[in-house]
Amino acid sequence: MAKKINNIAIIPNLDKPEVPAIALDLIKWLSKHGIKSRITEADAIKMDVPELASDDAEIQECDLVVCLGGDGTILRAVRLLAGAPVPVIGVNLGRVGFLTEVEAADLYPAMERVIAGDFDIDERMMLKCTVKAGEFSYDYLALNEVAVERGHHQRMLEMNVYINGISFSQYTADGLIFATPTGSTAYSFSTGGPIVSPANNLILLTPINPHSLFGRTIVLAEHDYIDVDLAKPFEVLIGIDGFAVLGTVIDSISVKKSDAKALLVKLKEKSFYTLFKEKLRVWDTWLR
Repeated sequence: MAKKINNIAIIPNLDKPEVPAIALDLIKWLSKHGIKSRITEADAIKMDVPELASDDAEIQECDLVVCLGGDGTILRAVRLLAGAPVPVIGVNLGRVGFLTEVEAADLYPAMERVIAGDFDIDERMMLKCTVKAGEFSYDYLALNEVAVERGHHQRMLEMNVYINGISFSQYTADGLIFATPTGSTAYSFSTGGPIVSPANNLILLTPINPHSLFGRTIVLAEHDYIDVDLAKPFEVLIGIDGFAVLGTVIDSISVKKSDAKALLVKLKEKSFYTLFKEKLRVWDTWLR
């Protein structure tokens, strides 16, 4: 039996002009159903509801997260949760929304089902990235991908890649992408990587604009781990799920499967392949 939902965190994309009103209406609707809403402190100030302001720890203790936006809003929510096992449901107010489950017109019927416990959970693999720079070490979680790219300089990066502690290759490229199956439809896809069903657990290693004859994606097993160091000390930009998190000269980067998983609420029984085809059709229409 599904856990009773008492507290819901709302993560809105306030850059979209219609979202604040949608979020406020949802807060009122939840209150009528005896459910407390929580919002990040920054969003609460912007929406003029300071009484709902919550810190990251309070967001991570919620029973559910509702994202009002697109895929970027879901990725923001996953970043805020920092591995906490809280289900996330996305309401598509963007263009395509590969990760979103509900269209805006279906918001309240979907919420009725969710608070009644009528939903499934889709567990998605995530990556753990550790960056070492001098005396400092930084850990990050990624649902889509970890991207290592050149910073403000124009020279290509020369990167030594080790798989499971064994030297694999030196890449001369603009960067490297380490993607999950979920992220196979994102940045990795735009650089020529394959589409992978999220039912699989694996890691995709894709070079960005490689200066070599060998520029194909490498598909690694879920238990493989990758270490990268730079042959020459250049500043690099580390991107996690499309967000730049660090720009500095680094010593090494390590990527492996995380023990934490992202929990996405599922209300539909469409296969990944049907959904992907539909989303691509929407994407193609928008591009035209």
